[in-house]
Amino acid sequence: MFMGVLMGIFTLTILSPEAIILMWVMTFLLDFDVFLEPLQKIRKMYFLSHKTGSHSFITGLLFSGIFTLIISLFRTISFFEVWLAGFIGYSIHVSLDFFAASKIPIFYPISKKEFRFLADRAVNPLLAVFSGVNLLVFIICFYTSPSYQLFIDLAFSFLFIYLTYFGIRAFLRIFIQTKLPMEQKFIPGFIPFSYLIYEKNISDNEIRFILKKSSLFSRRKKALINQSISKVSNEMEFYEIAKRISQEYRFFHKWSLIIPFFREKEDKVNIVLILAESYSELMQHKSLKRNISSYYLSIIINKKTKQIISKVDGFGSFKNWENFKF
Repeated sequence: MFMGVLMGIFTLTILSPEAIILMWVMTFLLDFDVFLEPLQKIRKMYFLSHKTGSHSFITGLLFSGIFTLIISLFRTISFFEVWLAGFIGYSIHVSLDFFAASKIPIFYPISKKEFRFLADRAVNPLLAVFSGVNLLVFIICFYTSPSYQLFIDLAFSFLFIYLTYFGIRAFLRIFIQTKLPMEQKFIPGFIPFSYLIYEKNISDNEIRFILKKSSLFSRRKKALINQSISKVSNEMEFYEIAKRISQEYRFFHKWSLIIPFFREKEDKVNIVLILAESYSELMQHKSLKRNISSYYLSIIINKKTKQIISKVDGFGSFKNWENFKF
């Protein structure tokens, strides 16, 4: 939304009001596809899922044209100008989502193949707060000293900051990933120079999942998670079942760096799959201890019959899983 505001300010003397408003609306309209999720569960159509068919440059051309056509019924406008502005706003959203953790089909409906650059977090609270503060600055300036030149100066300053931020993110992703072995994957942290490394090692006897934390200014890598599964164990069979089930869930379809955890009783086993892309360490206010959280899928399976007893997904801490009674 804030990037749409910046583009609107830069084009105040170039585009018509209708074009500027449509461009801004299009920067956030795509995410309204979350309201289609209930329909997706009924019809099982690809387009009805969040961050699927709506997050495409080609879809952007179509939607911008439809909205421009509706506006032209009530306003005398330059159709091409408004259509182009709407597409620019739509493309800003698609481009920024491509930069983040979730895979999106940028060429849908020509292809359903999904892409991502993975240079920033899918949800970055620090970046969101910064954008909110910047938007508040524009609002305050509008009601205190509404000067066109002031808005332009602020817009250029903010644009420089954002381009620097995204440039650092892109450089770090390319620089680190090119140095890593094939089995290791780069995951951006919340701040520009920090990152995680996900590693999946497959040997003759086991699969090992490792998650480490590091930064551009440190050679030391802090081990966060180290899990392994023996290929000849029952855990391997239950892990494969859990992986198949996970593809029914949107985040596990769009993110791919999985780490499994197991807890067993005599008659059943609980497999918890977490997504390394969503791993975070937050500070608890009272104890000042770290609260480790991630998006997860918890599946309970009957050992003998392999029947699925329950499936629960969500975002939570490791402590919840440790204390969960099953």
